Amino acid sequence: MKLFSLSKNERIKEKKNIQNLIQDGSSVFSSKNSLKAIYLIKDSNEPGVKIAVGISRKAGKAVWRNRIKRLIKNAYRINKIPLVNSAKENKKQILILFTSSGYNELRNKKLDYREITEEVKSVLDKIERKVSGRLK
Repeated sequence: MKLFSLSKNERIKEKKNIQNLIQDGSSVFSSKNSLKAIYLIKDSNEPGVKIAVGISRKAGKAVWRNRIKRLIKNAYRINKIPLVNSAKENKKQILILFTSSGYNELRNKKLDYREITEEVKSVLDKIERKVSGRLK
């Protein structure tokens, strides 16, 4: 497994998992409230982190939505290591669904990669604190 990759088994693909995530998951917002993540932490024999990115059609046109999805996935890929290690240490499987709560094409015509990276990082830090038990 490559360190900074995002392989197929690190993605949520089953509709059932996404529905469970939406029904039973907890929400966390990024530092500037522009990114929302719904996450579910469960005990597992196969510890690790799986993600999905869902951007509403109302947020903007397809090209813009695909770009923000790509930027979020890339930011996750670069910053995932502490969360993945924490999940493995605590034998947890973490499912995360990233959605945009404050991003839309009208307000954010130009997407800044550094800003999105900061937002993703703040979300991952909050989830990692929950997994490791430093924040209840």
